[in-house]
Order: sequence, then C-alpha cells, then structure tokens
Amino acid sequence: MQDPIDKRLKKKFTDVPKWAEDFPLDQGKDSNVSRRDFVRYLALVSLGFFTGTSTIFLRSLFKTAPVYTQRMKIIDRDDLKIGESYVFGIPGIKEQAILLRLGEDQFVAFGQKCTHLQCPVIWKKEEKMLFCPCHKGAFNGTTGDVLYGPPERPLPKLKIEVAPDGVYFVGMERGELV
Repeated sequence: MQDPIDKRLKKKFTDVPKWAEDFPLDQGKDSNVSRRDFVRYLALVSLGFFTGTSTIFLRSLFKTAPVYTQRMKIIDRDDLKIGESYVFGIPGIKEQAILLRLGEDQFVAFGQKCTHLQCPVIWKKEEKMLFCPCHKGAFNGTTGDVLYGPPERPLPKLKIEVAPDGVYFVGMERGELV
C-alpha cells in the first residue's frame, strides 16, 4: 500500500519535493541518532568552545600595551584654527585619534572611538564636547570625561607636545588605543 502523503504529493508535484526527502514524516524512514553519537557530538562542540574561549583568555593575559618611543608629528600649529578638530592616525594602531585646538596654545587629543560601542565621536565646537551620534553619548572636550549617555569610561587621552613647528604625539596619558 502506498503512503497517502506520498500519493498526495505525487499528485501535486511530479516529483517528491526536497523538503519531504530531507524531513520524512514516516518514523521508519527517519534516521535516529544514538545517545553515544549525541554525546560524542556534544563533547566535540564543547571542546571547540572551550578551546576558543581559552585562547582568547590566554591572549588577554599576555597582551602588552604598545610602547610609543618615537615622537610623531600630527600637524603644523598654524594648520589648525582655534575651535577646530583634526582626525589623525598613528602608525601601527588601527584606531583613529582626534586632536582639538581649544586655545592659542591649548591642544588636547583623544582616541576617536566612543567607549560604549566604538562609534566615532564628533567634535561639537559650540558645546565644547565630543559627541557620539550612535547612542547620544557625550564627552568633555577638555578632559575626555563622560558628560552624559551610555558610556561609562572616559575617552583614551593622548600625550601631546606642542612645539613652535607643530603638534607632536609622544605617548598615552590615559587608556589605551587598539
């Protein structure tokens, strides 16, 4: 006797659809997985997760903060007007940084990624703050401290040196760039 579902499917379709072959409704056609096989698969997946997690943990233990030994010129002093910002990169670092000129001889630099979810912050000259447009967070333009919003940590602050010929990056003052 022919299965009524197969009969109905063959009437509707000339061939049995792929889903009916992959997921048979008849228990006899379905392949069962033994407990031993299930435990073996479960052990392999668990071992994979454990290995991945352990690798990440061990890398975080032995990760060292980069040491900046060279001065790097960011920009000439006259190229940046008071109240403006300049985004720049540091060789060997993926994260961008932002330089602000707050006064005649007052320059500050921070990492440009928000400490909440890594969105780039934008300098708002009128409010004198760095604003994260993703989740409406804000940082003080002078110190990098959180003013409001979801971020809980201040921005990484860069150590800069102001010379007559330009502004130089010399290292990190607070935090770490990645």
